[in-house]
Amino acid sequence: MMFSMFVGPGTPMTRAALSVRTGIPESTLKSYANGAAMPLHVALVLRKFLPREAMNMLTEPGDVRFTPIEQSEACWDGIAAAASGLVAEVCVARSDGKIDHVEAAKLKTRARAVIAQLSDAVDE
Repeated sequence: MMFSMFVGPGTPMTRAALSVRTGIPESTLKSYANGAAMPLHVALVLRKFLPREAMNMLTEPGDVRFTPIEQSEACWDGIAAAASGLVAEVCVARSDGKIDHVEAAKLKTRARAVIAQLSDAVDE
């Protein structure tokens, strides 16, 4: 499920393009999109081509996050904008008194993106 959010139809990265870049057969990538277990060595190959939040979704169950060895300068304005956007989305979702499962899923997606930005800043 997570894999298909970042690779395949309707996403910036097609399975065919990812297959060419990684050498992983397109049929194997399709099986990951359909929920097949992904070995760690495959995740390590894919991390070069997928956004950090995608990789962190894979490793969340094990309380692990990918962080780059070489850190770039943190963009605090971007982090603040992303965090305030998340806060605004929480407020809108909560405006009816509760956050339903659809809203929660959207908030988790947004939060993962913020976490990826924050991990760059705190791992410097």
